[in-house]
Amino acid sequence: MNTALTIAAPRRSSNARRVHLRSVSGTVDMAGSLICMTTLLLGAYFATGAPALQLGMYGICLVAVLPHVGPFIGSFRRNPANLWLVLLFFALAVSTFAALARVPSNVVTLEAKALAATAVWASIYIVTFSSLRTSGDVHRLTGWIGSTCLIITASVYLSALLHVMGFHFGEVLEFSNGTFRAFGPLGDQVGFLLVLPVLMSLVGSRPIMFGVHLGALLLTATRGAVLCVVVGVVVYGLLVAFGRIQATRKHLLWGMAAAVVGAGVWLSPISDVLMGRLSDPSLRLMAMEMGISAVQENPVLGSGFNGFANSRPAVAEDWFIPLQAENGLSRTMNQYIQTTTDGGIVALACLLFFVFSAGRNALRVISWRSATPELVGLQLWLIAVFVGNQGSLWFLSNTGAGFFIFAVAGLAAKASTLAAVRTVPCR
Repeated sequence: MNTALTIAAPRRSSNARRVHLRSVSGTVDMAGSLICMTTLLLGAYFATGAPALQLGMYGICLVAVLPHVGPFIGSFRRNPANLWLVLLFFALAVSTFAALARVPSNVVTLEAKALAATAVWASIYIVTFSSLRTSGDVHRLTGWIGSTCLIITASVYLSALLHVMGFHFGEVLEFSNGTFRAFGPLGDQVGFLLVLPVLMSLVGSRPIMFGVHLGALLLTATRGAVLCVVVGVVVYGLLVAFGRIQATRKHLLWGMAAAVVGAGVWLSPISDVLMGRLSDPSLRLMAMEMGISAVQENPVLGSGFNGFANSRPAVAEDWFIPLQAENGLSRTMNQYIQTTTDGGIVALACLLFFVFSAGRNALRVISWRSATPELVGLQLWLIAVFVGNQGSLWFLSNTGAGFFIFAVAGLAAKASTLAAVRTVPCR
């Protein structure tokens, strides 16, 4: 059952709900199936490493986006987020090819290929924006995303269960004391994806599912993802306090029930690994400091897309802990710093304007009279990851978090346009 279509927002009448359920175009299922299929292929690719699966993902995304490029270009004036996203890729392309003056051509070729792959990965933004035509489409795509999140949550639990039974499924990090972190087939970025169903369940007044998704998140022991949950809950509370979200007494009671369930999950042994990691040292701060130093060397054009790894100076960790240094210092571990090192202050400005425009779209959708609780939770997640995810990158290809950020941002852009249109009341 599509839960996003069966739960009505408190401010919607039953007649309006039936109208929205009927007004669904045929293109939205294509976008929803693309999101679900790409997620499954990404998990299969990480599990097997088969290049054919990676090429298949890119091929499907490329075929899906081509018919929408023209109409998308015509939407720049109506929605600034669309324009800023394109300008961001243009700024990164200029900085990448400008790096030819400093680095060998084969390095620039690799950077250009990585940027092209990221552009294809981000094309889901164009697909979702162009596929939505009615409010019914928005709710249906929200249902597709919610169903995909259920699959992701189940994959994390399955990974943990099979690991306990002695079988391998997905990525699992086991420590010397016998504890482990389970990520499932989508890898260590899955924690930020799990924040999405956590917030959707919280706003949708489903305390049991809130606890289920939160438990999967705690299995990953991802500190940044937990911070995103906190940011999402705080933003939700502020929006309720300032009247942007009208919560009834029933919703408040269900919210309290979700808090009780969440506290029970948090106090269970499932959170032990996360609590033990709160004070663990990390190379993220060093990577960010090195990124800021790299920006000072090339403040205008940057070092090219993903050029930080080739331009950063050598440090003692490269010799003492080479594996950790290769993984932790290959990028700056902060998207805003990374974009500045890649494309300079121009690329950073484009990214900030895109994030600001996407966040404004999300707030408009949250205040939309036709917004369901699940759709509100979807937009809260977008704001939460923009603000709370300061320790990992999402503007990359082959990252589940980045794919969903672009998909939800495209949905928010079109939904905000629909919200601005005055609807004629039904008689």
